[in-house]
Amino acid sequence: MLNKTLLGSAAVIMTMVGAQAADLPSKKAAPATYVKICDAYGAGFFFIPGTDTCVKLGGYVRYELQYTPGKDTLKYVSTGTTAATAAVISQSSKTQDTFGSEYRGRIDLDARTPTGYGAVRTFISLRGTGTSGLRKSAYDYSAGTVAPTLGGASNTELNMERAFIQWAGFTVGNATSNYAMIPSMTYTANGWAGFPNGQRQIAYTASFGGGFSATVALEDKQVWGNDGLNTNINLPDTPASLVGNIRLDQAWGFAAVHGVVGKHTLSNAATPAADTLAANKAPQLTYTANTVLAGTSLLGPQSQTGWGVGTTVSFNLDQIAKGDKIWLTANYMDGWYGAILSSGSITSPSDGSSGGRTMGGMIRKDANVVYLGTAAAGYDTTTGWNVGGQFLHYWDPKWRSVFTSAYAAVNPPTQAQTTAIAWGKGTLFEVRGNLIYSPVNNFDIGVELQYLKNTNKLQNTATDTSTGNAAWKAAGYNGLNNSNWSSKVRVERAF
Repeated sequence: MLNKTLLGSAAVIMTMVGAQAADLPSKKAAPATYVKICDAYGAGFFFIPGTDTCVKLGGYVRYELQYTPGKDTLKYVSTGTTAATAAVISQSSKTQDTFGSEYRGRIDLDARTPTGYGAVRTFISLRGTGTSGLRKSAYDYSAGTVAPTLGGASNTELNMERAFIQWAGFTVGNATSNYAMIPSMTYTANGWAGFPNGQRQIAYTASFGGGFSATVALEDKQVWGNDGLNTNINLPDTPASLVGNIRLDQAWGFAAVHGVVGKHTLSNAATPAADTLAANKAPQLTYTANTVLAGTSLLGPQSQTGWGVGTTVSFNLDQIAKGDKIWLTANYMDGWYGAILSSGSITSPSDGSSGGRTMGGMIRKDANVVYLGTAAAGYDTTTGWNVGGQFLHYWDPKWRSVFTSAYAAVNPPTQAQTTAIAWGKGTLFEVRGNLIYSPVNNFDIGVELQYLKNTNKLQNTATDTSTGNAAWKAAGYNGLNNSNWSSKVRVERAF
């Protein structure tokens, strides 16, 4: 009887508790918002919650240490027509930075939203860099200095490496050039066209099916470089160059033909200043080296057309090892130096370029357009050509190497100036290789060696090229031919 009473009481209590609980306010959690994977554009993309925009984040952190032996080099300052009447200044290897370091961090953002004409893509790549020592040195000969400016303490800079919008075949902003087709996979500037900081452009690419495509673009002329003359005549900026390519992409690789054409606007000065050749450096060593001869006049504006054309092919070589590839390129230019050489390979000894650092600062300085010495002769363009190749090889999934080799030749026009010896034909040969270890995906530890050789001739109307070279060699000018090697260690983690 007692048990039945207890059970009945418990039932009544549970019923009362349940009724009271039903009267309490609800505290259910709000539905969770989860980030959804977006696989329409490849791995790594996800939807921004509440939108149909897919985003991918990426970037890397890098550290480099460079060693380059110092070079004893000589350079002449023009004070006469022969070696006997010209000054020669020397640069000691003891005055140069031989070690340098660089740290770098980059953040990439890739956002894509579908539209009725395909996805609209926005891409940003922001890079911060800090350098010191050799990596910061500026080999500035524009003032006739004997030694380069030493690197010293670290300096930092921020650079927008890429920033562009792509939609319906159009590309607008700072993106990869439509002329340069070989990706940069080594630690220093290559012996062919390259734009490590991108190319400002408006471009349209049409796809025809079967792997065929064609691109036409207006690219910023200044980014191509070498716009200076061997005089200080006004050089108004010509804002754009016309670039195009036709490309075939297949399972075996790709093949492309590419070209560039543009105008160099020269001068609208009615009466240039008097000749100052005797007080300055030789033509083409610096933009502001010389003015035109006294008493001449150049009614302007005048212009010179420059152009370049080339072909690039790439082959997948999985039959050697999975992931192996080779790229080959050949190019010719007339007044468009950037079509054959990357800025930093054989260009300015005064811009702190990688080529200048490797060669001890004593390399040639060429311009797209050269003043020939008299108003009647006017101007002419520098011509040149190159061949080069890059080979990527995987020794196994964790070990790989990249090997490159290139040869370039430049030929500035003959000048009729008799008060200075100018640069004649020059060549550049480079070969390099690296070995990279990747313990996990996107984590690289590598070492690289590079060898560069630069050969030059001189020209003077008072003496033929061979005699002029002999005279300068006899006077101790050994800057005609230079060679050096450089080494780098790099640690990089990408994400």
